[in-house]
Amino acid sequence: MNSALLCEQAGEAADKALERRTGKGPDAEAKKRLDEQFLRTQRLESIGMLASGIAHDLNNVLAPIILAAPVLRERATNPEDLRIISSLEKSAERGVELVRQILSFAHGAGNALQLVQFQHLVHEALSVTNETFPKNIRIVDNIPGNLWPIMADPTQIHQVLLNLCVNARDAMPDGGTLSISAENCLLDEVTARRIEGARPGAWTVLQVEDSGTGIPPEALSRIWEPFFTTKGEGKGTGLGLSTVRSIVESHHGFITLRTQADRGTTFRVYLPAAEVATLGCVVDAAPPKGDRGNGELILIVDDEPQIRDITAAMLSRNGYRVLTACDGAEAVALFATRSGEINVLITDLIMPNLDGAALANIAQHLNPRVKVLAMSGLSSAGRSGNMERFGGAFLFKPFKIQTLLVAVNNLLHPAPVAEVA
Repeated sequence: MNSALLCEQAGEAADKALERRTGKGPDAEAKKRLDEQFLRTQRLESIGMLASGIAHDLNNVLAPIILAAPVLRERATNPEDLRIISSLEKSAERGVELVRQILSFAHGAGNALQLVQFQHLVHEALSVTNETFPKNIRIVDNIPGNLWPIMADPTQIHQVLLNLCVNARDAMPDGGTLSISAENCLLDEVTARRIEGARPGAWTVLQVEDSGTGIPPEALSRIWEPFFTTKGEGKGTGLGLSTVRSIVESHHGFITLRTQADRGTTFRVYLPAAEVATLGCVVDAAPPKGDRGNGELILIVDDEPQIRDITAAMLSRNGYRVLTACDGAEAVALFATRSGEINVLITDLIMPNLDGAALANIAQHLNPRVKVLAMSGLSSAGRSGNMERFGGAFLFKPFKIQTLLVAVNNLLHPAPVAEVA
């Protein structure tokens, strides 16, 4: 080996040793980026765990307000009292939406997916934007009636639509045009390779386009980060786009972005179309209304006294007989003496002494015919409690009284299963 080559290798070794000592050079930069990514991942995981705990407690605080507001409205006659009740209810519902955004960011989609007619969700979001957005924003829509259905959580997809519309509104402080459209899209392998995150297949696509300020280039790399916002102080949580992306990805979809300064921004959300074989099963029907009870006996178990008492009062007002217990242990003692009479067990899943899933197991051992309705302030609890093995249902707190009545009615009077030819 010649001396020039030896000198060159020695020089390279010395440079690498210097880089290691000084923390400079390409290797050191790569290590620094990996360390930063690891720390960011740890921080986001911690935020997610904290968010879940806070969300659970907040849902228990908001649930009694959501349940009680309709009753107060029925009893109030003074217009000023009705206005205050409406304001109270709207504030509580706003709190619920914020909690759901936090949970969606932390865990993605938490509820069971169902076959959904996408155009109906878009029209619902359009009705909200038309009623609430400033008049200096012109809303244009192009939603065909033949959109492919999707397998989705309707609440979370509705949240995606509204978050994107609200972002567009905020990007047009002086007014402008908000265009909402949707289409069916088939991506082949060649086209899919050109789109980041895409894959070949059938997609139902939502497009939300505004004529606003656009996203600054320096912010583009961070817009999907939770708690990052380009809005002024007090004007944004920084959860909107991170929630959108989390929900879309949990539905096995992807999202693209095109933006230009002072020309506006366009988001395109791609959601997998349902299998063609399921198209004939789509039924356009209004959601069922909860019928009044006929004296059926219901056992309500919840360690939150406000939720327990208001839920019991609501069911009693609607024709049911009600028993209550403050935890799983008390419920077992009560159930053992009246197991043959109790038609429905409504239980919180997360309780001291004995959790809801264990209670349901004991209850159905004592009475295999009892129906189980689980509830929790954590959307993931329905899966962790594995309630489907009890043939029951799950409600995410807080819920409205009509939602509760429909759930109970469906358990007591299940619809006949249609035979597929």
